[in-house]
Amino acid sequence: MHGKKYMSLIMTALILSGCNAGQETEEAEPIEEESVVPDIAEVKESTEESVEEPAETEEPVPELTAVQLEDIEGSPAYGISMVMDEEGLFRMNVQVRVTNETEEAWQDLGFHFVPNAFTEENKPLFLEEPAIADIIGIKIEEEEVPYELDSGRLLLQLTEPLEPGAEQMVEAEYTLGLPENGVRLSKVDGSFFLAHWYPMLGRYDEGWKIEDFNLKGESYETGYGNYVINYELPREFLVASSAVDDETKPVSSGTVEGEQIKDFYIAFMDPENWVKETTTANDTELRIFMPAGSDYIDKVAISAENAFAFFEQKIGDNPAAQLDIIANNGAMEYPNIIEVRDAPDDFRSTLVHEIGHQWFYYLVSNDPFSDAFLDEGLTEWASAMYLEEMGDAKGFELSERLTESNSITEFANVRLDEFGEMDYYATVYGKVPLLLQEYFEANGGEEKAFEFLSAYYKEFKYEYVDAETFAVFFEEQLEGDQQEFLNSWLRLE
Repeated sequence: MHGKKYMSLIMTALILSGCNAGQETEEAEPIEEESVVPDIAEVKESTEESVEEPAETEEPVPELTAVQLEDIEGSPAYGISMVMDEEGLFRMNVQVRVTNETEEAWQDLGFHFVPNAFTEENKPLFLEEPAIADIIGIKIEEEEVPYELDSGRLLLQLTEPLEPGAEQMVEAEYTLGLPENGVRLSKVDGSFFLAHWYPMLGRYDEGWKIEDFNLKGESYETGYGNYVINYELPREFLVASSAVDDETKPVSSGTVEGEQIKDFYIAFMDPENWVKETTTANDTELRIFMPAGSDYIDKVAISAENAFAFFEQKIGDNPAAQLDIIANNGAMEYPNIIEVRDAPDDFRSTLVHEIGHQWFYYLVSNDPFSDAFLDEGLTEWASAMYLEEMGDAKGFELSERLTESNSITEFANVRLDEFGEMDYYATVYGKVPLLLQEYFEANGGEEKAFEFLSAYYKEFKYEYVDAETFAVFFEEQLEGDQQEFLNSWLRLE
C-alpha cells in the first residue's frame, strides 16, 4: 500500500457512500483474538526493558567512510555509509555495483531517487516542510559523470556503452534531510523513518522503466540487491530495518546487512518515545515497535503472529528471519518491515494487509506502476479471506464500499497515471479482490483460491511478474478455457 492512504480508504468509502460524521453508523464489535500459532515463544523483552535513558554526553559526529563493495557479493550490490549530525541531517555515501544482465548495450544508468520528489521545488502541496536532497557528486569508476535529475528520476550519462555482461561501479554522495511528518521520508518527534532514501537502480526493458513519482500509488520498481549499510548517529536510537537487526537495545552506530532485498528501509526511533516487544511466528521473529504508553501491544503481537503464520500455512514459507512492525501510521510495506496504524480499535485490517505484502510485492515482484493489481489487488484479496476465516464477516467491506461509491475501470492493469484518483483505489483494492473471490466461490472455494496463490508464490518467488505472465499462469493452473474471464478485466496482448 502506498503512503498513509490505506488507513483512509475505509473512511473515504464510507463517506462517499453516504455516511458522514453527522450520521450514526453501526460499529462491529472488535474481535478478541487469541494466538492460534503453535509453540509461539513468549515475549522476550518487556516494554520497560526496551526503554533506555539517552546518553548524557554526545560523541562528535564521525567522518563519512565508504563501504567497500569488494566485500559484497552479487549485483546490484549496495554499500552505504550514513552519518547523522546533531540537527538530524544525514551525509550519505552510496556505492553501487551494476551489471548489465540484458542483451542490449546501455547508454546510461537509471536510478529512482525519491528524496528529490519531496524537495522545495517538487514537493506535493500538502507537505509543509520540504526534504533536503543535495547531491554533492556522482562518479563512475572514480570519474565524475554528468547526470539528469527530474523529480524522482536520476539518469547517469555513460562515456561508453555498458555492454551485456559488463559491470560499472557507481559512487554518489549527497546530504539528506527528512521533512517533518513527511511521506516515505519522515521525521517525527526526534525519530527518523527512511524509505526510498538512496539511489535505487531501476529496471531496464528496452530502456529504463523509471516513471515520474506519483503519490497516488507506487511509481517505482527496483530489483533485488545485496546490501551492507554502516550508520553513525549522534545519540542512541532503537533501530529497525529490512535486514536482521541483532541489537536489542538503543545504539549510536552499527552495521546491517541483507541479501535479495528490493527497497531497503531503515528507521531510527527515539527510545524515550518508542517501546519494543518481540515474539515469534514459526521461524520468524516479529518485533513490534509502538509509541511509548501504548496499552495494546500484546494484541498487535497476537494479530501479527496469527496473520503471518496463516499466510505461511496457506501460501508458503516466508524466508524472513525477522519482520519489524512499526506503528507510526505509515500504512506501507517494505521488505521485512512494515508501517501500520496506531489505533487500538482499528489496527487489524491494515496490519494484516501489510503483512500479506511480504508475499505479494516483495517475494513475488511486479511493476506497481502498470500492474498494481498484482501486489495490492492480490494482497487485499488474501487479507480479506484471512479476516473472514478469523470470524470477521466484514473482511471484504473495504472492497465493497470502494466499488459501490466510485467508478471503476474496465481493465485492472492500467498505468497509474491513467487512473483517476478514486478509480485507482476502487479498481485495484475493490474490483480485483471481489472478482477473484466471486470466481473462486464458483470454482472450488477458498481452498482452491489459496491453492492457486500458493502455486503462484512458489513458481515466481524472487522473480518479476507482469499481467501477461499472470494470465498465462492462471490459464495453466485452472481447468477449462479462462480467456473470457481474464479478458474481461485484464488488457492482454
